[in-house]
Amino acid sequence: VIYSARQRALASNHGWCYSSGSAASGQSGSGNNWALGHHQWGPRMAPAVLELVRRQAEACDVLEGFLLLQSVAGGTGAGAGTFIAESLVDEYSSAHMLNCCVWPYASGEVTVQPYNTLLSMAALAQVSSGMLLLQNEALHATCTRLMGLKHPGFKDLNAVAARALASAMLPSRARATTAPDAAAAAAGVLPVPAWPCSYRLASIRCVPQLPPGSVDFTTFTWPALLRRLKAMGVSGGYLEEGLSQYITSAPGGLLPLHKYKNRAASSMLLLRGQDAGSVPVREFDDPHWYAPWAVDPLLVASHGARFAGWQMAATLLATDQACVAELQPMLAKAYAMCSARAYLHQYEAHGLGKADMQQCFAAVEDVLAAYSAL
Repeated sequence: VIYSARQRALASNHGWCYSSGSAASGQSGSGNNWALGHHQWGPRMAPAVLELVRRQAEACDVLEGFLLLQSVAGGTGAGAGTFIAESLVDEYSSAHMLNCCVWPYASGEVTVQPYNTLLSMAALAQVSSGMLLLQNEALHATCTRLMGLKHPGFKDLNAVAARALASAMLPSRARATTAPDAAAAAAGVLPVPAWPCSYRLASIRCVPQLPPGSVDFTTFTWPALLRRLKAMGVSGGYLEEGLSQYITSAPGGLLPLHKYKNRAASSMLLLRGQDAGSVPVREFDDPHWYAPWAVDPLLVASHGARFAGWQMAATLLATDQACVAELQPMLAKAYAMCSARAYLHQYEAHGLGKADMQQCFAAVEDVLAAYSAL
């Protein structure tokens, strides 16, 4: 994967490519075994990876943090990737760590994905400043229903995911009305709000969601964009469709309480494009959408440059209940498999037993309980 990504960048006409001295890769995998990836390949890879990171860190004027992109369903990306994340936190304890985790299809990409996914989530929750979940189901639906792609491939899904991440990670400036501690966090390379320690799982939603050919024929207005984005957050959905019942013209954007299908502990709103620095965002400061104990839960940042050719664009990061729908079935499958000792011998062969599994499941269960109670 790394080799092919480097080759595609080299063959592109963008005038940029990955440095050959800034990549570490190998040919062997972990056979979808998280324990093998974490306990064997992770320790083998870590010295070379840390050396590459050290060179980059020494070239930085200020090292704010790290952005890690990884799958959570397999063995190498999930297991070895988690070990690398832990190693980076040990080496650079004062830096932010933001993990972008690709969540597998519900139908199942590999048989043991419930084990691998929960092992990854439990371990990353201990070291990460925040975890953004990128669901393959949502990426696929965006391609088929909004981008007009009948049979999207991984390249198409990756393009949607990359666009969402870029909309959040490109430079922005915190608005003056935000809380000082949150503004300080947003000023770093990683726009991580001051998320409560029990709420590190975050969702990402972006508007507009349009095929590239439609941009020149679309009229953009901030009120319309923000109403749709707010409706996506309130409904817990990821697609810019079927939102009419969650859109209101009431003062402050307040909805009847029964329409709040999704609640959040905190959120970050990023605005890009024309007049982004002065757009009213009162509807996102909605007390019904946040947990009752949340204090200054909203951070707003903006930048005047266009994003992806769009005159206006908005992104919402939220530590919300959307993760509950993903975690609950994964936990149920993992407990059922573990009770039947399905495939446990493959993990035990690499030092991870049933008790270790159940300890990780319990940690994820605590996270699930915290989000369910919002």
